[in-house]
Amino acid sequence: MTDAASTSSRQAILDRLRSRPVTAPPLPDLHPAGLVAYDDPLAQFCQVATSVGAAVHRIGSLDEIGPILEELPPYRDARTRASLLPAAVPGNLDLASVDDPHDLASLDWLIAAGDFGVAENGAIWMRTAGVRHRASFFITQYLAIVISAADIVPHMHAAYERIGSTIEQGFGVFIAGPSKTADIEQSLVLGAHGCRALTIFVCGEA
Repeated sequence: MTDAASTSSRQAILDRLRSRPVTAPPLPDLHPAGLVAYDDPLAQFCQVATSVGAAVHRIGSLDEIGPILEELPPYRDARTRASLLPAAVPGNLDLASVDDPHDLASLDWLIAAGDFGVAENGAIWMRTAGVRHRASFFITQYLAIVISAADIVPHMHAAYERIGSTIEQGFGVFIAGPSKTADIEQSLVLGAHGCRALTIFVCGEA
């Protein structure tokens, strides 16, 4: 079969599928009393984030971030750092000046701000509005995320309710801990397909 014929057959199949209306089933009713709740959502978030491999630091102000990072050998030895919070932590690479995201292959550190954290699973919602290359969140060797202690929601239901008001602002992603896999011999490996280590700074009081 020629490429043209293959393309035509595939398109015909897709057109037929699109012509068949599918009625979406109704979403289940959520009963707030049945959802998980925590006496201290912030403490729960820190505990779970640590359990999935992140390093969590409680700080009182953004001025504390730099000194903490300087204590980390991978940060001190890093050649390329990009910061989306330059007033708090300066970087030496401006992501806006990079035309091709492939050129970020040598990025050692990225310091960014997260929108909010989820106590249930330690995940952080990251939006890329204003970030030229969203690949930077995944291609960097080390990632540091700063969130406000007041911005912790208890569970994913609350998280999606909050996202609903900001989704029009573009791409976003949940990040929970450094990347990890245990596919090979059931041995857990960190940094397999994303950042090798995640450092979280929780600023202020809940």
